[in-house]
Amino acid sequence: MSHGEATKLVVLAGPADSYRLGPFRRAAAEIGASVVVLTDRPLALNRAARHTDFDRLNPDLDVIADLRPDAVIATDAVASGFAAAAGMAFGLRTNSPLAVSAARDKGQQRLAAQRAGVRQPDFVLVTADGDCGAAAFAVGLPAVVKPLRLTASRGVVRVEDPLDARAIAPLVRELSGESTLLIEQFIPGGEVALEGLLDDGHLHALAFYDKPDAPQGPTFPETTLITPSQLGIAWRDNLLADTEAICAELGLRHGPVHAEFRIDDAGQGWFLELAARTIGGRCASLLRFRDPHTNGWRTLEELVLRQALGLEFTHEAAEGAAGVWMIFITHSGRLIALEGVEEVAALPAITEVAIDVAVGDRVEALPRGDRYPGFVFARGDNPTEVHVALSKAAATLRLVIEPER
Repeated sequence: MSHGEATKLVVLAGPADSYRLGPFRRAAAEIGASVVVLTDRPLALNRAARHTDFDRLNPDLDVIADLRPDAVIATDAVASGFAAAAGMAFGLRTNSPLAVSAARDKGQQRLAAQRAGVRQPDFVLVTADGDCGAAAFAVGLPAVVKPLRLTASRGVVRVEDPLDARAIAPLVRELSGESTLLIEQFIPGGEVALEGLLDDGHLHALAFYDKPDAPQGPTFPETTLITPSQLGIAWRDNLLADTEAICAELGLRHGPVHAEFRIDDAGQGWFLELAARTIGGRCASLLRFRDPHTNGWRTLEELVLRQALGLEFTHEAAEGAAGVWMIFITHSGRLIALEGVEEVAALPAITEVAIDVAVGDRVEALPRGDRYPGFVFARGDNPTEVHVALSKAAATLRLVIEPER
């Protein structure tokens, strides 16, 4: 390697305010790799970090041309195009920029799932001069209006009739800056998510999560994630095979994949969407894997780095269960109090309460909002124990918000 056998160089590309930069830097240190951070703006506390515009159609690879890195990792979706272009330029284990671009587009995901024969909601792609109301009627009501490239459920809205679809479409277009929208059939039921790692086209399952409190609309905030999933092995194998098939149609070959499915009232699985990245926010910290060689722990970020660098990334699932409740905003306004934080932290099985807002901050609810005010983590002997703990946390913690006038 260009940096000797012992030291590999990793470029971590992501937004300056990303939750994910810190965990990836710690994981790189764990495996003895050196790191250069690349963000979308200068970092006051890290003058060695470089910065670039990740939204450029033609990424500025000159910003890291002198480094000859061994891996370029996108910590968040916004940097995935840059990471792919850089990986191709340096001859690294990476996805093509075309595949990454397709994976960021929910319309392209729908078309890929259609080609792969994977069960999914009926859908229509509506261009700027199309009728979202007619499309909602065509897929069946209630329906869901989605932007193509936004994340964290931003701009995703359930509509009950064609008039609702026509009324919400301008807001979704404003939020996303996109003229084409995805209108799809609403599938009631619970959700399950898959965390996987692609290695030369083969998808390795790292974790399955249940979403026992999956929202049914009108907006779709993330709420509770619990792993391991209580789905049977055959179910998990089917979802893994479906996700791998969709990745192949998109052209994805390497790196992390996070996929989500609905489980309807009849027990059938429906593909919702995927992302060519790890789970977002702070949620990855609930995952830990046993190192089969040392009996220590490996993080999700360490496995991603090992795969990207061509190192072995074998792992064993941790014993017990873990979960996270993502605190969500019910209505927009100014936060005037946070109540119950200490009580939640003292609950059995709760391991961490991470609050990322302060009294006085303005908070914004979906469909406009794009950040969660905090996360509550729990660990226990089984998924039921974890769910009970997180449900108690949700009933105890209260955000007092002064509504906007």
